Amino acid sequence: MKYRYEYELDEGFEDSEYFSAKDRRKPKGRRTVKNLNLKDDKKLSSADKFDDPNLQDLYERGILEEVIKEIKSGKEATVYLAKGPKGLMAAKIYRDAATRSFSNDQIYKSGRGINPKHRKKLLNAASKNEISAEQSIWIYHEYKTIWEFFKAGISVPKPFVGPGIGDIVKAGRVVLMEYFGNANEAAPRLSDVTLSKDEAEDAWRQSLAMLKQVLELGKVHGDFSTYNILWWQNRAILIDFPQVVAIAENKHAKQILKNDLQSLTKSFSIHGIEKDPNKLFKELLDEIGIMF
Repeated sequence: MKYRYEYELDEGFEDSEYFSAKDRRKPKGRRTVKNLNLKDDKKLSSADKFDDPNLQDLYERGILEEVIKEIKSGKEATVYLAKGPKGLMAAKIYRDAATRSFSNDQIYKSGRGINPKHRKKLLNAASKNEISAEQSIWIYHEYKTIWEFFKAGISVPKPFVGPGIGDIVKAGRVVLMEYFGNANEAAPRLSDVTLSKDEAEDAWRQSLAMLKQVLELGKVHGDFSTYNILWWQNRAILIDFPQVVAIAENKHAKQILKNDLQSLTKSFSIHGIEKDPNKLFKELLDEIGIMF
């Protein structure tokens, strides 16, 4: 499928300060599993289980049964191993006050629109759940994107809450998705594994294929690197979606794509894969037919 996008990038946007790397320091103030569970003296009935109202709602709806342990903690959210009626799942819970850890998230929100009715529901839910309106919209965008990618056949975790605005609103700051790993070990990121030459080449092919699929949907991931790709049973799985931009809507998409290619090639160099991001950029434009 061919895409044509006609607009100009802002003058001077090539400046690298707009794309400083994520701060991956260990965050403060995350909630432990013990804190998420409701203490006995605060329970009003046998149906009460979680201190967090969003987790409690998911529990009452029969989607979530238990939060087992922490998997990974970031500056804006913590991912937990959880359990539902169909088995293990991952629960990504955004922090109360956090929105994003990017140094300049306006570039990702540029041109992003939301249906007025959906926006009203999100703002009402944000007030009820005591989270910021901006954060509520950001989480909604992640759910909406992961569903779009999953339905398009991209290798991403399957979401466990329906794509409808009502379901997403009720989930609040909780994003439930497919878990990769086992009860003892979560799937590692590609940045954290040691690969043989053949495995590295296979991982590169899968990762590049996912990037192309995202582009074919008219989107750019916005943080595409081995830090956001899981590796499980020789399969690459793309994660982290709230910063995804639509090429037709975001005037910075061209530079965001260039940055993704720089991040991907640089992070794959630790596996012995050496690629030229500028050459890849030109090849992708020709192959997919994107015109900025």
